[in-house]
Amino acid sequence: MPTNGETVRRACGEDFDAVRVTADLAAPALAALGPRTGPVLANHTTRTWVFLVPPDSAPPGRWTLGVRVMPCGAAIGIPPIGATGGRDIHWAVPPGRGVTYADYLKRILTGPLPPAAGAPRVDGQTSTTTPASARRAAPVRPRPLSPALLKVGELLLAGHSDAQISKELSRSVLTVRTHLRQIGNLFHAPNQALKAAALLAGGHLPPPTVQIHAPDLAPVDIAVLRVLAGISRDAELPVELRPTGPFLDHVDGLRERCAARTDAHLIALAATWGLLPTLTSLATAKEQP
Repeated sequence: MPTNGETVRRACGEDFDAVRVTADLAAPALAALGPRTGPVLANHTTRTWVFLVPPDSAPPGRWTLGVRVMPCGAAIGIPPIGATGGRDIHWAVPPGRGVTYADYLKRILTGPLPPAAGAPRVDGQTSTTTPASARRAAPVRPRPLSPALLKVGELLLAGHSDAQISKELSRSVLTVRTHLRQIGNLFHAPNQALKAAALLAGGHLPPPTVQIHAPDLAPVDIAVLRVLAGISRDAELPVELRPTGPFLDHVDGLRERCAARTDAHLIALAATWGLLPTLTSLATAKEQP
């Protein structure tokens, strides 16, 4: 740590790996990690945060849009430990409080968990926004979605990745991601599972037709599906599943048991099997004469 009151440059890969995250993703990730987060740097001028993780634990490259693992040797500015505010680089979480593990951070940044209530915003204030997982699926929009958005949404429900949708529709991956972002903005749905739930609950798309039968699911499995779809609150989960890691592990297990390719596909399958009737009641009502 610098002792002369000035920011010093340190190379990634020696004492730490560095994961650079855009400001819009940083606060939800920090809230999901919990109170034992390791060192986190913030820079409000560039609107980027940097999570410092143990060295050699995060291979360089892009995890998802807006998240990049800095390459070995890249210089990171390290401010004095007392620098905990301001517009330029400072500590959002000072060293010494805990450790951020790269595998958990990756799952949070690329996984289904939305922001939590009371999460610190990038301006240092506290957000009182209701967490997306505590909101019900978005209500029906009076204006129908465009054919392009509906086609992308249909493939999303079928479990296609961005690249697969791009190939299927002969569109660039950037265009596909733009359409997915538009769907998310319409329904305030920040992840795949909530986008799928909103498309189904609003009657914009029907659940996909599948030949496989639903596996035998326990009540705790249904509770996880309901939270993943934004129908129930996190507080309705069993205590042992409320930490981020166990919840994500349970979702991974459900995807495998249900032969679901993605979180969105898992929600769509659950709706097809009648496990999430809230998501299909409005669509069924629309079909009534």
